[in-house]
Amino acid sequence: MKLTNCIECGNLCVENPSKLCNDCIRAEEEAEDKVAEYLRNTDKATLEDIHKATGVKHKVILRMLKRGRIFSDAIISYPCETCGAPINEGRVCASCSSNIVGQVKHEEWKPVKPQESVRKDEKMYTKDIIQRK
Repeated sequence: MKLTNCIECGNLCVENPSKLCNDCIRAEEEAEDKVAEYLRNTDKATLEDIHKATGVKHKVILRMLKRGRIFSDAIISYPCETCGAPINEGRVCASCSSNIVGQVKHEEWKPVKPQESVRKDEKMYTKDIIQRK
């Protein structure tokens, strides 16, 4: 078992996939209930609307969205990670996504050649180093 710090409160905890301590996991589950209750009564919401109505922090709501913990028929908009434009799914907007794809397509992909040894006849083994001493 490895120990790590909780990404929410900074307390020491056992490493787990959520990277949260037990207290923060419980708090996030309660926050999920608040957000789910709010979204049952709305058709469309922004990250700011959810925050104002529930008091749940923006980063917690985003973490819930990215982990797929919020299931709702409501359309939830949040900022693109690159430019900040409002989006309803994924991590980046369509224009940033096409920009990234365009940059990748224009890159020249050349196979990397392994460096050849200067001395082709000499090989290095631990046994040889010990014998030389």
